[in-house]
Amino acid sequence: MLYFTYMPYITVEEMRKNPEIFRGMDSGSSKTGTTHARFEGSTVPEMAFAYFKKEEALLECGPIRGTFTKVMQEKGYSDLHALDFIDVLDYPDRKRVTMHEIDFNKDRFPYKDRFFGSVVAWGIVEHLENPFHFIREIHRVMKPGATFIFSVPNVFHITSRLLFLKRGMFPRWNKSNNHIFVLPRGVFEKTVLKYFNLVEERFVKPKLELPLLRRLTRFLPANQWFGDYVVYVLKKKEDIS
Repeated sequence: MLYFTYMPYITVEEMRKNPEIFRGMDSGSSKTGTTHARFEGSTVPEMAFAYFKKEEALLECGPIRGTFTKVMQEKGYSDLHALDFIDVLDYPDRKRVTMHEIDFNKDRFPYKDRFFGSVVAWGIVEHLENPFHFIREIHRVMKPGATFIFSVPNVFHITSRLLFLKRGMFPRWNKSNNHIFVLPRGVFEKTVLKYFNLVEERFVKPKLELPLLRRLTRFLPANQWFGDYVVYVLKKKEDIS
C-alpha cells in the first residue's frame, strides 16, 4: 500500500520498518523543486485553491514527504494537519503542520467530530485495505458543508477497458504495483455518495512520462476514456439514514 506506482504491495508494518523507501520517490520538478510521481500525476492543486478556504482547518491524508503541503503553505493556508501511515513529512515547514501517524485502514482519526472545513486525499484510496472505514472517518471529522477532494486512477480509461476484456486485469492494478482497491462507478455511488454529495468530477492527465499506449493518447481529451486520474469534489452529507 505504498504510494509509488512501481513498487509491489507491502503492509503498514513493513513500510514502517523501512521508511527509507519513501526517500527515493522524488523525480524532481522545475516547478516545485521538490516533487514526486504522485504529485505530478494525481494532484491538482488549483482545485484545492478553488474550493478550500484559507481560514478553515485543512486535513491532508497521505502527504508522504509533503509536496502539496508545502504548496499550500506558500499559498497562505495556515491551519494545516496531516495524517499518514508513516511520518516522512520533510518538505514543508514542520512547525506549521500538525502531523499524526496512523493506519487509515483501522485507526480512528485523532480529531473530534466536525473539526475540519476541508479534507484532501490525493492518490491514496487505491492503496487502502479498508477504504470504507477511511471514508467514514473523513465524514466524521468534517464540518457541515465542508469539502472533501480526492483522486484515484481512472479505471474507465480505454486501456483499462480493453486490457480487462482481453486479460481480465486492469493495468493500473497488477501484481507488480501497490494498487489494491478499485473504485468503479457502482461502488462509488453506493459507498462514497452515501456520505457525500458530488459537486465536481474531473478527469486529468499527469505530466509524467507514460507507457507507450498512453503516450499515443496524450493529445486526446482528458475525459473518462483518456484521463489517467479522476478527481472528485464532494460536500459532506449530514443525513445518511
